[in-house]
Amino acid sequence: MKEKVAIISVGNTEYTSLRRETRSKAELAYAAIKQALDEVRLSIEDIEACVFTSVDGFEGNVRPARVLEAFGQAHNIPLIDVNTGGTAGGSGIKEAVHLVSAGIYRLVLVYGSPTFNEVVDNQQVLNTASPPIFEKPFGLGAAHMGSLYGARYMREYHVTAEDFAMVAAKNHKAAASNPYAHIRKGYTTAEVLSSPMVAWPLHLYEICPVSSGAVAMIFASEGAAKELCSTPVWVKAMNSIADTFLSGYKVYKDFEKLKILSKRIYAEVGIKNPRGDLDVVEIFNPFGPFELLAYEALGLCEEGQAVKLLREGATQLDGDIPCNPSGGVLCTNSGISASVTRHAEVALQLMGKAEGRQVKSPEVGLAHSWGGNDGQFHTVAIFSL
Repeated sequence: MKEKVAIISVGNTEYTSLRRETRSKAELAYAAIKQALDEVRLSIEDIEACVFTSVDGFEGNVRPARVLEAFGQAHNIPLIDVNTGGTAGGSGIKEAVHLVSAGIYRLVLVYGSPTFNEVVDNQQVLNTASPPIFEKPFGLGAAHMGSLYGARYMREYHVTAEDFAMVAAKNHKAAASNPYAHIRKGYTTAEVLSSPMVAWPLHLYEICPVSSGAVAMIFASEGAAKELCSTPVWVKAMNSIADTFLSGYKVYKDFEKLKILSKRIYAEVGIKNPRGDLDVVEIFNPFGPFELLAYEALGLCEEGQAVKLLREGATQLDGDIPCNPSGGVLCTNSGISASVTRHAEVALQLMGKAEGRQVKSPEVGLAHSWGGNDGQFHTVAIFSL
């Protein structure tokens, strides 16, 4: 029998730069997990299983979960490592949902690791990800991959640099009111356009920072959720999709696999009009243009109409389909923690606990995670009250 699954608690740390971070990886884990446990008056020994999400190549050690003591190892609590690249946060949540849904555990903790903390120069790691899948290596980094999508989308739909800057400005404005966000400067469209060009057409303020911080979520069975939480957020559907690493055929003008996945998810929960049926959306947007591509892939508008949706103000905090009221990954990128945070943010919105960035009376939300140096992997989750 399939058990209903709910999110009952979220624990966050404040996000900052690696230069200013004074907390160790163990201290970050303890802080996020303790906040999540305290929120529902639980202790770590009450948790029946833990899911740790990370990307080993960025962690600076092998099997990083084993060096932390915040997951209840002293109580023999099972610890499950999940690593699917950038989507590991979404995949870890999917694993937790399966464990509870199958009736194996009543309470499962998911922890989003601050991936970049202990690597001397994570940019060097990022720079090794793309060359192997192209015909010959030529120094591609993560920002270059974002620029490929942005440049093609620009050409395909006659989008301007100002349009891309407006996406970034929307997120920076939202992050300014988010007490957990890393960059809270509230940059305007003009300031985005005047920031240094990094990889055309992406300016510096259209590219996510490298952040330090962590997040934890607790998932519960129906009985446990109703007992422990006054506003449980129910997992209505969650799924993932993966693509090949081969790059020769890719045209970089849309998120084709996300489009397929979202249609599957919508069919499962009966969503026919995503813009009308969803109240809040958290998109994995490390680069400004990605948000426009995701609007279309998620069916919030027709192809080529994302800029119109943006200019109408529909995706602002007070719009009819708020997207990334947290400021998104564009303003806070702690690696895999950022992937978990998309789901945590939607849960907080539905609980009415999104301090400084609360959407008015949301009942249904969507969380998205994106991964792979070429965008090969996506997860989508639908949560509701």
